[in-house]
Amino acid sequence: MAKKKEGARINIKLVSVEGPHKGKSVYVTQKNRNNTKERLEIKKYCKFTRKRILHREAK
Repeated sequence: MAKKKEGARINIKLVSVEGPHKGKSVYVTQKNRNNTKERLEIKKYCKFTRKRILHREAK
């Protein structure tokens, strides 16, 4: 079997950091390690609060 080549793209979790339901809303996405060194922060939809709130990259 061929081994998977280690690339610059990695899978990350985005976890909600605002509102009464902190940490419940989780998204999985990819980021390029070479282009984005700092943690990712994106406003995404939270189904618990039914609003767009800030999601931050988890450790």
